[in-house]
Amino acid sequence: MSQQPGATPRTAYILSLIGSVFMLLSSLIVLGVAAMISAYPHYFVFHRFSYYPMIPLYMLTPIFLVVIGVIGLVVSVLALYFSIRLGRLSDVGAVHSTGIVLLILSIIGLFAANGFFIGFILLLVGSILAITWKP
Repeated sequence: MSQQPGATPRTAYILSLIGSVFMLLSSLIVLGVAAMISAYPHYFVFHRFSYYPMIPLYMLTPIFLVVIGVIGLVVSVLALYFSIRLGRLSDVGAVHSTGIVLLILSIIGLFAANGFFIGFILLLVGSILAITWKP
């Protein structure tokens, strides 16, 4: 079967691009929440029962959120790069390998930057469409 000149996986490109943007937004929101918790810690301590057994763990919450946010930011920027790259590819082998990379990034992004879960689903479907794409 001959390949059509200029044929690109449009649906896979659009879905993976939207999913990676959602993942990027959720990572930035996690980093913003971590900054807000570390800047105003007295607003987030519960004073209702006047017993504070979780304060030592509470101090680690911004650190945990920053680590998750940075990992999610790296994964979502890589997913955004490969999604943009997917829109410019027309070679079947390159599209399939980019789809595999996007699939791996979407699975990693489920734990780090899920993109409000809709970003994960869109990136997953886009990567599967890229893997199964035929011109």
